[in-house]
Amino acid sequence: MILRRLTLLFLVFSLLAPETCYPRDASGHGQIIVSITDSWDDFRATIFLFERKGQTWQRRGEGVPALVGRLGLGWDPAVLDRTHGEPVKREGDLKAPAGIFPIPLAMGFPPLGPDGVTLPYRVIGEGTHCVDDSSSPYYNRIVDGNGIPAAEGKPWNSSERMWELAEIYRLLLVVGYNTEKPIPGDGSCIFMHLRRPSGEPTYGCTALAEKDLAAIMKWLKPEQRPALVQLPRAAYGRVWREWRLPPDALIQEEGGKKRIPLVDVRSMVPEVEVEMRYARSDNFTGQKIYDCGRCFLRPETSAKVAKAQQELRKLGLGLKMWDCYRPLSAQKLFWALVPDPAFVADPKTGSRHNRGNAVDVTLVDSKGRELEMPTGFDDFSPRASHNETQLPAAAVENRRLLAETMEKAGFQRLPSEWWHYDDGEGSGAILHVTFGELCR
Repeated sequence: MILRRLTLLFLVFSLLAPETCYPRDASGHGQIIVSITDSWDDFRATIFLFERKGQTWQRRGEGVPALVGRLGLGWDPAVLDRTHGEPVKREGDLKAPAGIFPIPLAMGFPPLGPDGVTLPYRVIGEGTHCVDDSSSPYYNRIVDGNGIPAAEGKPWNSSERMWELAEIYRLLLVVGYNTEKPIPGDGSCIFMHLRRPSGEPTYGCTALAEKDLAAIMKWLKPEQRPALVQLPRAAYGRVWREWRLPPDALIQEEGGKKRIPLVDVRSMVPEVEVEMRYARSDNFTGQKIYDCGRCFLRPETSAKVAKAQQELRKLGLGLKMWDCYRPLSAQKLFWALVPDPAFVADPKTGSRHNRGNAVDVTLVDSKGRELEMPTGFDDFSPRASHNETQLPAAAVENRRLLAETMEKAGFQRLPSEWWHYDDGEGSGAILHVTFGELCR
């Protein structure tokens, strides 16, 4: 019993690590893992490793791919010099934390840990919980549930049962986020762990391929006080000097490789319905235009779709996507068929669809059935306008609900088409990417 209590106490406090108040810098760390995304809403990251040699940071190898929160990143609330309007991490927000965080501990299922790992290592066994209940005194603690005194009952309402998550927790690094004095609601149970075979993003952690994570675990040395630095690229460029990080020129991928700035919307919003009409023949052209029926958008636009879907879920409803990113070749075909800028954008200037910043959507019920709307998709008549009133009452009400929900999420309506919404903040160049490239 005494040994079990000691084990419990050690695991309860194993997440604790010395921290300072922001603004922080990396001067006290000899090794850092830099995780960079292209934007706050992007769940795709690139990991770079750096070692300090004197006063200089030296990069180790090339970047490796990683995944972060399904809805991207959010600032550690302790960061005080963040820019107004940038997201802040909260419990359950599907964002990974942005900032500088110590890495005090490795964990996993193997009894002795991988050969060559010198960080403190603890085994994940039956009864190992990470508590994500903000009301629990054990919030954001890793505890041995078998060591909780019976008199305490069950002191949390929810937790990650880590021993049941071997697919991702077989090996992991503990990230010291919100651990020194956990603030309820700021986020919990943040790790660097294995990515799922499906390739889906995380609920707030950072996920890598097993070979990459194992190599990083062996590279880290406790005497170097390793840390994770996780930021969007633009924020990194703003703070790297003050935080004494490697110059932003060192976090560029080799060979000038450019990642396609589009994501599959269902990787961020799995429950959204997708019925890409131009991947079928039941559209105004009468032919199949796209090579596959997946909805691709820029990450920031997908994040707005997620917000709209979240609002509709409260009403037992959801979104169905009819069109998303559209190659310019398709835009030229549509213009040739309907050269009317009220309905089809001139390909000389392009549409928000061609930039990955527009969606064509409708509403569905909990069983995926479409709600009554003024017209069907691609109806180039006055009845498709938001101003049309000579319609059934249910169609008018559903059109209003869709418009209010999408605009609350950050979209703007197209007056002539009740189904078309532009990302109000979306911008960028026309993307010359084919569905063959996207869907392979």
